[in-house]
Amino acid sequence: MFERIREVLLEYVDVEKEDITPDTRFLADLKMNSLDIMTMIGQLEDEMDIIIETEDLNSIFTIRQLVDYIEERV
Repeated sequence: MFERIREVLLEYVDVEKEDITPDTRFLADLKMNSLDIMTMIGQLEDEMDIIIETEDLNSIFTIRQLVDYIEERV
């Protein structure tokens, strides 16, 4: 799951693959804006046939948290 999320993230940010770790933060480390985050989340929802609730997004700050959230639902 981590690898797939990292691949999707690379479509939205200009960093090296190796710089994206489970503890990487979307806002602080990757400097993603809210539009990029929502677009990325939409892509992951479509691929994995899940819905990530907007209120749940407010508590997801790192890639590890997103991986855990998705793995609990698939």
